[in-house]
Amino acid sequence: MANGSEINLLEIPPQHILDGLIPSHETVQLSASTDICLDGTYGTAYLLATDKHLFAISPNGDSTPHTERIPLSEITNLEVKDLFGNSLLKVRTGTTGATLARFTKGQNQKFNRITHQLETLVKDARKTEDKIAKGQLGRAISGRRCDVCGTIISRRVGVCTNCLDTRKLLYRLLAYARPFWKLGTLSLVLLLTSTFIGLTPPLLMRDLIDGVLAPSANYETTFFRDITNSIFGVPTGYEILYFLVGLLLLINLSQSGLRAIRSYILSVLGQKITYNLRNEVYRHLHRHSLSFYNERETGTIMASITQDVGRLQDFISDGLQEIIRDIVTIAIICGILFTLNVKLATLVLIPTPLLIIATLKFGHRLHRTYRGLFRRWAAISALLADTIPGVRVVKAFAQEDREVGKFQTRSEDLLKGEIKIAGIRSIFGPVMAFITSMGTLIIWLVGGSSVLDGALTLGNFVAFTQYMWRFYGPVESLCRLNHRFQRAASSAERVFEVLDTQPDVTDRRSANPMPSIEGRIQFDDVTFSYEPGKPVLKNLNFTVEPGEMIGLAGHSGAGKSTLINLICRFYDIEEGAILIDGRDIRNVTLKSLRDQIGVVLQDPFLFNGPIAENIAYGNPDASLDEIVAAAKTANAHEFILRLPDSYDTPVGERGVRLSGGERQRISIARAILRNPRILILDEATSSMDTETESQIQEALYRLVQGRTTFAIAHRLSTLKHADRLFIIDKGELAEMGSHAELIAYDGIYARLCHMQTELSRLRAW
Repeated sequence: MANGSEINLLEIPPQHILDGLIPSHETVQLSASTDICLDGTYGTAYLLATDKHLFAISPNGDSTPHTERIPLSEITNLEVKDLFGNSLLKVRTGTTGATLARFTKGQNQKFNRITHQLETLVKDARKTEDKIAKGQLGRAISGRRCDVCGTIISRRVGVCTNCLDTRKLLYRLLAYARPFWKLGTLSLVLLLTSTFIGLTPPLLMRDLIDGVLAPSANYETTFFRDITNSIFGVPTGYEILYFLVGLLLLINLSQSGLRAIRSYILSVLGQKITYNLRNEVYRHLHRHSLSFYNERETGTIMASITQDVGRLQDFISDGLQEIIRDIVTIAIICGILFTLNVKLATLVLIPTPLLIIATLKFGHRLHRTYRGLFRRWAAISALLADTIPGVRVVKAFAQEDREVGKFQTRSEDLLKGEIKIAGIRSIFGPVMAFITSMGTLIIWLVGGSSVLDGALTLGNFVAFTQYMWRFYGPVESLCRLNHRFQRAASSAERVFEVLDTQPDVTDRRSANPMPSIEGRIQFDDVTFSYEPGKPVLKNLNFTVEPGEMIGLAGHSGAGKSTLINLICRFYDIEEGAILIDGRDIRNVTLKSLRDQIGVVLQDPFLFNGPIAENIAYGNPDASLDEIVAAAKTANAHEFILRLPDSYDTPVGERGVRLSGGERQRISIARAILRNPRILILDEATSSMDTETESQIQEALYRLVQGRTTFAIAHRLSTLKHADRLFIIDKGELAEMGSHAELIAYDGIYARLCHMQTELSRLRAW
């Protein structure tokens, strides 16, 4: 084992720990000790990096030290996170993260330096993999990594979001306009007509100057002069003046009218396209499993639907018409300029390559900056999505100043990003103006000399300069449009990332609707993990008969909630099978399965609307009589009648206008009205007063009759009447039996009951 220059020999783990840990072909590049173990206890742990892997080594009592190993090339982010009593070094790979070091605040400076060293090692490891991928090192690499930038590719997205081709994104965006091609074609025709009409005034000005205001011997008969001759015979100067001015007025009126119609058509087109896109994004979000939302903040998802889709609408309705108009204008003006004077037209084109180069250079910087700016906008949205619904907690703990401070910090980050973009744009504008002005000065110098020499008429020169400005105008507009283009590209990237992310749980092609469920549930050697290699449930085997009530108990984090999530197929299992009435739930459609499952949660979620709508949420076609009957069964009818508008009373956001017990009874009524064959109760009576709990227990007793029921409860006394109890311990089914049987067995369940009994005595004392 060779030691790199950054290694402190005093911070290398003992040799007996290193034996067999570091592959012989790898070289240690960095080693550091911490003063807190990963489990939070004080002690010495180690962080060690080779040229290929990062190791976290933490003591584990007298047994073998706990070791984490992560390939450097898969690391996408390193961060020192400062907590209240200690700090963490967090590492992110793709869509997952892990804590690899824990230390006291006195070591923050040291680990900030180590983080920078690790970032260098990560870059070197990526370069090595790139060479391997290109065949330069004679072997292939494994893993999901982008061949271009080395970024880990999410297994759900399947593409590198950093290297998405901007043009392909926008071409894909334009595909959403295909259903409305008639509107698009009409707007294009109006655009071309308006552009053509708008380019005629300089030619009229030439006739007005050379033929009327300053007659020139070199003045040639033009199309407009021929028209005046046919109308007036031999017209006077005043007649030509009045005619040309009237023609200019007509052109301005027609151009304004066409512009107004075209603007309306394109606005309608943009609204329809974004309407479809917004609905598609929202529909796709509902197809995702819970893991998608577990890995993303609510504010980020909201920003994709509202802010990003809104920017795409701006680009489609305004940006596209400007691009088409400017391109058509440039093409026509180029033809006119070369017709008027080839020499001057060639000089006009000289600054154009410089404008294009400047646009490409600034555009690349803008795109990178906008990509980072979105994250800052999303951070603010996420903070608002967390804080506003939790405003009661904020006020209860008098943390208004703290939340304002957090918002101010994120706003400052956003401000810095906006200022950076403003700085880029403030430089970009003057640079483009200077390049354009240089071309203009050249034309005035050369063209003015030609007028003085008599080689060019004043009217032709004035017409030429007007077309020159009209040429540079669209060129500059296209360059300025790059700002909007990059914003739209960044937004399209995020929107299509959501659309391209494949749901974890979907209907199989061969899936059939689930027939009416009797309620027999079988777990056949089921294993499941949220993260690869870390199973939450292991080798579960049991069968539940129709109408049987099962109580789930165990320590917090044992896997009880995961088990019921698998029954609802919120996640797909890794091994084994879950059968309902003998059918693998992966072979039936999700809707037909979940239509026959009812859930009553510990903290029921009510939507902002009338009570009747919340009760009928799972059965929107239910009549008022059915809603009232469900409310009576749930012991909710009496308190509902006492409300100001009875069943039409709004419950407020998340049911804030109702008490916890009232919300729970409405949730039970919602489940009763759905009439499920399988019922799941997740802490349905926790944190209730005695009277409310009694009413809820009575309602639940009616609800469970004739249904296969799984009930989770930390208050074990509520599970005494269950047909069987399943005790989950560390993801395994540790005990199974009735209350009396498990008490007699004197195992985990008996100890939990004894602990709760002692706790109740202490509370009573």
